[in-house]
Amino acid sequence: MRRRTPQLDSPAQDTFTISISDLMSGLLAIFILVLSYFILNFSEKTAQLTQNDVTREKLLTFLQTELKREGIEVKVDASHGILRISEGVLFDVGLADVKPQGQVVIKKLGEALEVALEAEQFKGRVETIFIEGHTDNVPISNGIFPSNWELSTKRAINTWLTMSGANPKLATLKNDKGEIIFSVSGYADTRPIDPNSTEEGRRVNRRIDIRFSMAPPTEEDKSIVNFVREELTR
Repeated sequence: MRRRTPQLDSPAQDTFTISISDLMSGLLAIFILVLSYFILNFSEKTAQLTQNDVTREKLLTFLQTELKREGIEVKVDASHGILRISEGVLFDVGLADVKPQGQVVIKKLGEALEVALEAEQFKGRVETIFIEGHTDNVPISNGIFPSNWELSTKRAINTWLTMSGANPKLATLKNDKGEIIFSVSGYADTRPIDPNSTEEGRRVNRRIDIRFSMAPPTEEDKSIVNFVREELTR
C-alpha cells in the first residue's frame, strides 16, 4: 500500500509568512522614521555651519563700519575671517611699541569688539579671536630683537595689552567651552599674503591680523552629520 506523503499545514504557513512580512514592514517603517529624524537634524546642522560663515562676515563688516565712523580704515578678508591692520598704522619699522595713533586705533577696535561680542547676534558664536603678528622676510638687525619671530610675537602681545588695557572686559570674555576667547601669536614671515620680492609686497606682509574662528559643531552634531552621510551613500 502506497504511503502518503505528509502535507504541511498551509494555513499555519501562511500565517507565519504574514507575520514575518508584517514585522519587516514595521522595522522598515521605524527605520524610515529614524532616518527622517536624522535628515532633519542633518539639514539644521549643515545650515548652522553655513550660517557660521555668514555670521562671521557680518561681524567683520560691523567692526569695519564702526571703525570707519571713527575715521579708521582697516581691511577685511571675509573668506578667511580676518580684520587686517598694516604695520604703518601701529608700529615704526623694526619696533614693537604701539605708536600713539596706533593706540587710538586699537582702543577703538577693542570698544567695537566689546559691543559686538556682547550683542545677541554674535554672543556665543565666536570660538577664538587670534591676534597675529606678521613680518616680511628681511632679517631684523637693530639689536633689539634676535629675529622676526620675536618681533612679530611682541607686536601681537603689545596689540593685545593695549586693547585689553583700554577695554578690560575683553580679557574676561569666554566661549561656550569656558575658555578665554583671545589668543596671541607671532608668525614672522611664514604666512605672507604678498610676494616678498618687492618693497610693496614686503610692506603688505608687515601687519597685524585679527582672525576670528567661529564655534565648531559639537560631537553630537558631527555624529548626526556623519550618520546621515553614510546612510545616504549606501
